[in-house]
Amino acid sequence: MEYFTIKRFLFLVPSNDCYEELEKIDKFINLLNKSGIGKIIEKEQKEKGRSGYNPFNLVATICYCFSKFKSSLREIENLCIFDIRVIYLMGQEQPSHNVIKDCINRYIIPYQYEIFTSITKAMIDELNVDITIQYNDGTKIEANANKYKFVWKPTTYHKKLNVKIKELLLNMSIEFNDKDLIKSYQLNKLIKEYIVREKIDINSIPTGKGKRLTKVQKNYKLAYQYLLKLLEYEEKEEICGKNRNSYYKTDKDATAMVLKEDYYSKSSHDFHAGYNIQVMVSSGLITMYGVYQNRDDFYTFIPMNNLYYKYYNRYPINECADSGYGMYENYKYMKDHNIRNYVKNSTWSGEADGKRPQLFYTFNDGIMCLNTCIGKEISFKGIRHPRYKNSKLYKFVGCNSCNYAYICKKNLKNKNYDYRLYELIPEYELLKEEARKNLKNPKGIEIRINRSIQVEGTFGQIKQNMQYTRIRRRGLEKVSCEIMLMCLGANIRKYFSIIDGKKLKNNYWNSYQDLKEENFSFPKQKKS
Repeated sequence: MEYFTIKRFLFLVPSNDCYEELEKIDKFINLLNKSGIGKIIEKEQKEKGRSGYNPFNLVATICYCFSKFKSSLREIENLCIFDIRVIYLMGQEQPSHNVIKDCINRYIIPYQYEIFTSITKAMIDELNVDITIQYNDGTKIEANANKYKFVWKPTTYHKKLNVKIKELLLNMSIEFNDKDLIKSYQLNKLIKEYIVREKIDINSIPTGKGKRLTKVQKNYKLAYQYLLKLLEYEEKEEICGKNRNSYYKTDKDATAMVLKEDYYSKSSHDFHAGYNIQVMVSSGLITMYGVYQNRDDFYTFIPMNNLYYKYYNRYPINECADSGYGMYENYKYMKDHNIRNYVKNSTWSGEADGKRPQLFYTFNDGIMCLNTCIGKEISFKGIRHPRYKNSKLYKFVGCNSCNYAYICKKNLKNKNYDYRLYELIPEYELLKEEARKNLKNPKGIEIRINRSIQVEGTFGQIKQNMQYTRIRRRGLEKVSCEIMLMCLGANIRKYFSIIDGKKLKNNYWNSYQDLKEENFSFPKQKKS
């Protein structure tokens, strides 16, 4: 008797749950029609040749699959064959993984920001989402590159080689008065002129051990070796660019970064290939994303806001971020574009716990220290060069008799002086004071707590729920497209949950009525 048999089903009747899921897909298709991304896809359609798979259904299928935690091409291919929801979405077409890859490369990568913002704006309009407060944060995700194949930018070696080349040119009786680094094309030209002048026959130069060379031949061979090394250094510096100092051989757009956890040793002290992923979140929806090569978050704030303005035609009304973004350029950018500042400064945690308290306070048009001494502005001339643009040098006197000297004088080399010189940017101190006031009031406390819930929760969904801890594609443009699809998948999942009846929350935590303004403890006086 046969216990295990295979029966061929000729017709599959969907269940009630399946019908509900297909109705959600219909609403998703209507959302894509409202977004207007069909016009973007229509631009790239072929005018000649055989008609391929429906690109509109294929783009919708790719976005839907990313929302269901399926991000690899093979997984999407399998869903097109076996998943009834994707079969319904594709109209029973079964594209291969190569077709899906071509669709992403052709229709999504060139227009990734237009597609993402168009769908997100359609969601915002349909769900009536409040996006007046933008929460900004970033994380590092490991790239698809070999761990041990990174290359450092050879800046120091290039300078040392430049000194050797100029010494060799002096020995070769060649004048080169350029103070900048010598370029490879310049050295190549000088070597050719040297060959003609000294009548060197390159092919007759002896090679191998025990062969004696003339001084002219030695100079030529050494110059040629320097030229090859110079070409190598220039190539590495060109790949790195101005804003980073490393790259990986298997993914030249990836940068060497220290991630939070190393999957080899379970610690965070080894270099890995990585990308800096930035997102802006409002009311639980990701409104903007960005992929950068910077190892820190300081210099990603302004590009992210520029992207937001480019695709939303306005700047955020309120913006909140952690202390990783609290620098003068970002504060000034927010003031120039009328963005209400809820960004912590770089010393916020020290001010909150009292370990690194606020040292200076703005006083009318001047600056006052903890000992209520108003700083006197003095000239940099004869003392030192200014470190920052728009900075001023202030002199605070009475340090030896000050009861707060143990805080601000602990790094002072010469303790015999009864004064302290500080280089400060007055406008930066005013902007920091404004940010402190905004963050300490009840509204600021509410925004700070919502930032930690919404942005950190978004990264938790992507990294933990979607198990997206390592990027699959290589190259900055393709990685950016992959991150876009992951963010769009998170938004679509949010959209489906609201369709199922989950209440939309603009604020995940609301402050209670009796909440008072936060006050940091003032440092204690220490008597001698």
